Amino acid sequence: REFIDFRLQWEGKINRAELVDHFSISTQQASADLARYADLAPDNLIYDKSAKVYRAGPNFKSLSAASDAKQYLSQLMDVASGTASSASSFIGWLPPSDVIHYPARPVDTRSLLRILWAIRDREEIRVTYQSMRRPSASAVWIAPHAFGNDGLRWHVRAWSHADGEFRDFVVSRIQGITSARATEIDPADDSLWFSHLDIAIRPRDGLTPDQRRAVEIDYGMKKGRLVINCRKALVFYVLRQLHLDRPGTASILEQPLEYERTPELQGLIAAAS
Repeated sequence: REFIDFRLQWEGKINRAELVDHFSISTQQASADLARYADLAPDNLIYDKSAKVYRAGPNFKSLSAASDAKQYLSQLMDVASGTASSASSFIGWLPPSDVIHYPARPVDTRSLLRILWAIRDREEIRVTYQSMRRPSASAVWIAPHAFGNDGLRWHVRAWSHADGEFRDFVVSRIQGITSARATEIDPADDSLWFSHLDIAIRPRDGLTPDQRRAVEIDYGMKKGRLVINCRKALVFYVLRQLHLDRPGTASILEQPLEYERTPELQGLIAAAS
């Protein structure tokens, strides 16, 4: 049903051969699937005898909630970036498109496996880690319990015995894992990971009414605000991805956003800086 919905909405037509090719089913099964769809939404498709295709009806209304712009662009990005094949996508006709590829953060497979096992088996591990706060790599014991991604790189959330607190460790900076042992660290004690905070984003003062409206549309704001709920441990990364980690350093045209400062939010930012 979702596939038929998708092709009718985004390409305006579908035929049996498309179902046969995509799902490797028989022509009879494809006909039955289209007939079942027609029973559910008779106004959604009209058979064009001359072209031998079903066309989207003028009163087409998607049956699938996921058949929206977000799903289409997500599939287009997957195909354009090479993370998915065109055969696995619901998209039939591909428009010209491209995706910017950022430098990869290589992660050692063996290290990732060992971290996964440590989380699964409630272990702590001795890692050789290159922190940007230290001139050279050092060996530290950490008790990992979760992964986080800031949009560009993966972190492992872990208790650091050296620092006496839960911290984020960039996975690609873990140069080796030499030992493991059972841990008594309880992940539930990581209050910043297991609690959430709302970050309210709004257009900056000084924009014209039309510019302000454009920003509101760009970010899907309601009544001039966008509220992002995230883990407190990830607050700094959210602001950094929105280029809000250094307020006041960019012009209003370069950065038309600002966040609503609250004492709790400011405290989390200061602790992460």
